[in-house]
Amino acid sequence: MPDGDFLDLDWVDGPADQPLLVLFHGLEGNARGHYARSLMRAVQKRGWRGVVVNFRGCSGVPNRLPRAYHSGDSEEIQRVVQGLRTQAGDAPLYAVGVSLGGNALLKWLGESGDGAKAWLDAAVAISVPADLRAAGLRLDKGVNRWIYTRHFLSTLRKKAIAKV
Repeated sequence: MPDGDFLDLDWVDGPADQPLLVLFHGLEGNARGHYARSLMRAVQKRGWRGVVVNFRGCSGVPNRLPRAYHSGDSEEIQRVVQGLRTQAGDAPLYAVGVSLGGNALLKWLGESGDGAKAWLDAAVAISVPADLRAAGLRLDKGVNRWIYTRHFLSTLRKKAIAKV
């Protein structure tokens, strides 16, 4: 990345003339997640190319800088999409964002307006926390607190302590 940090990308190879599908994962996700693996199997089955972008620090290797990924990181989406557009050549480039990754993707699409068409042929967002405050409050209640919040905090806490 231009700031000296890095992103790890996990690839599914395919013919250069076939579409390239990029996945931006959710909070504390990565290429090893069930939905990422399932989507990449479907990409491979179609004979396409695919790539899962592991946000900073999510690949299992800590990133170099204190900076972390976040749901509004449309600049990171822009850098990735621009790089992948070059990689895709004349083949279609599709983007999928799940949860936090979908939020960042939608933010970038909104900021880019019609200009996004120069980079992507299509995009979809899945299970996006459109109201981050409300989503955060829901994660702190009932079964969500014991399933999701405990999972997210266990990995986020370890990363934060390592950064300190």
